[in-house]
Amino acid sequence: MMYRPSLKSNRSMIILLCLAIVLFYIAQTCYIQVKTDNYEVKIAAAQLMKTAIDTLSTELHKRNIEIDPIDDPLKTGLIGTRLSSITTDRGLLSEKRASINPNLAAVFVDELAKLKLVPGDYVAVGITGSNPSVNLALYSAIKVMGLNPKIIVALSSASYGANRPELTWLDIESILKSKGIFDFGSSYASFGGKEDLGIGLSDNGIKALREAMQRNNVPLLVGKDLEDNINIRMVAYEELIPEGERYKVFINIGTSIANVGSEPNANLIPEGINRNLAEHSYEKEGVIMKMAKNNIPILHFRRVLRWAKKYNLPTSFDTMPKVGEGKMYGLLIHNQTVNVICLAALIIAILVVIIFDRHDRRFMANIVDPDEEL
Repeated sequence: MMYRPSLKSNRSMIILLCLAIVLFYIAQTCYIQVKTDNYEVKIAAAQLMKTAIDTLSTELHKRNIEIDPIDDPLKTGLIGTRLSSITTDRGLLSEKRASINPNLAAVFVDELAKLKLVPGDYVAVGITGSNPSVNLALYSAIKVMGLNPKIIVALSSASYGANRPELTWLDIESILKSKGIFDFGSSYASFGGKEDLGIGLSDNGIKALREAMQRNNVPLLVGKDLEDNINIRMVAYEELIPEGERYKVFINIGTSIANVGSEPNANLIPEGINRNLAEHSYEKEGVIMKMAKNNIPILHFRRVLRWAKKYNLPTSFDTMPKVGEGKMYGLLIHNQTVNVICLAALIIAILVVIIFDRHDRRFMANIVDPDEEL
């Protein structure tokens, strides 16, 4: 005899419960990926950064510039040595390795897009030699977005950055410009380090920095003390844009003392887009604070590992990450079509049980007991 479901049957209730659990599991585990805004621009920026890394690596190989396979296992040339004549501070090797990720360029696109920038907008940029991979990521985003950067670099570097005297950030920048990867570069350079005067570096270190600026045709910005250096930078930024134009953002990479004002300030300034820094008090004002007082938004980017965590990027890898990986490209959301189908299936199953149950009740009610008729 064929099984007929019933609301009074334990078997029917157990089958409905199991079906509900299975459908709930299917609905909860089915996701689709939705592309975020500016997806194509982000992909293009990441691909450009990967091209820049590959191009630089190839050129360094041609020039027989030594790359440490232990510190720089991907052999990019973007990781320097622990100590050199132009090293000013301690740097984390883990941060340098984590930043060699082409998808970091997409992070900058995502952040800059929040400011609704349009091609041709002027952006002021302050970088150091400490993390050349982050500089590459920013440059890639700027080029793909069609922005107009005015860049000043503090040329010395922390450990494992662009701290080889023969391969400073200006040298990396020049290689990539000569290969047509970027069509812009640093307008001025300072010594960086303490007081932005390279205090603590040896005479050989200062000489190496001067020689790097000369062979790459980038003028030196230097004053008598830190305050003077900050003011000189502000004047330089103003002179770099046409009269009547203004910067739409000041982008700071790292902890150049001239930009942040003091080492404690570097920790106090929130990473990311800042629109109200002018309302806060700092012990010393660097370029960031002066720009903020001119109503210019600030993008502060300092610790790569924090950004990797925010955008779900790997912090350690043995092979180059693929372009397109990361939270900034898309979001996983529940598949609403699957959810509706699962809900409809459960409702239909319940209705079937109810219909059979009511049909059987009416059938039993219509049965006439022969004994009662008698």
